[in-house]
Amino acid sequence: MDQVIKALACQGRVRVYIADTKDIINDAIVIHDLWPSTASVMGKALTIGAIMGAMMKGDQALTIKINGNGPIGNVIVDANAQGEVRGYVDYPHVHVSRAGALDDVSTLGYNGYIDVIKDLKLKDLFISNVPLQTGHLARDFTYYFLKSEQTPSMTAMGILMKEDNAAEVCGGIIIQLLPNALEEDIVFLESKAKILESMSKLLKENATLEDILKLIFGSDFVILESLPLKFHCSCSKEHFESGLATLGAKELDAMITEDGQAEIICHYCHKQYLFSKEELETIRKGLKK
Repeated sequence: MDQVIKALACQGRVRVYIADTKDIINDAIVIHDLWPSTASVMGKALTIGAIMGAMMKGDQALTIKINGNGPIGNVIVDANAQGEVRGYVDYPHVHVSRAGALDDVSTLGYNGYIDVIKDLKLKDLFISNVPLQTGHLARDFTYYFLKSEQTPSMTAMGILMKEDNAAEVCGGIIIQLLPNALEEDIVFLESKAKILESMSKLLKENATLEDILKLIFGSDFVILESLPLKFHCSCSKEHFESGLATLGAKELDAMITEDGQAEIICHYCHKQYLFSKEELETIRKGLKK
């Protein structure tokens, strides 16, 4: 089962989030018919979203939008503090490889931006925008955490695809210095950078996420929580009914007279919702009130 583990390391001066997201990306591959290099980018984006969701509390939630002006277009991920994550890309049928390896950079592009929108259940949304630096999401989110949240971080993401276009492993880790961190903690983490260069190898060669933590930190870590993760879409017919009402009378009248119905497909899970002529007329009448 997919999960994210929250831990403290280096005698409580370093915060760690490590996630296994293989099932989540395999669900996304089936739902969206993702081709291999698109699945690689989507898997890493979903992993980052799941971990950032785990950083939140209660009913808080966030949306990540990534656009590198590459062939897959926008990458959208929603996540919350309950371990629910969902996402999609504009163009799922993209596959680029280089020297026998999946090419994330050519798939995503690198001339663009990352938008993070956090709903912290306050008066206003927290909105942050940073430019993409490389097209490698681990590096780009290391930059995001430093520039947008002023949190020095190490980020590693990995995925391995099988010949049947399913993910063999997928996951990632985000390590962050807390305000009481010492210079020796920075030196220690820098010494572990080589290990983290191949997150996919770590996921494949270690049976559990805890084993990876032991490999990095030895016995100097404490697990605070393990949060189950799942691909979950919260769409509903009621939600889309509210959306139809925002179109206004003219658009609804056109649907009623020209099509006699409306079919809406959710971007995130591809579930279809059909509104009959009678249902559209009811929505239309509600506008008059």
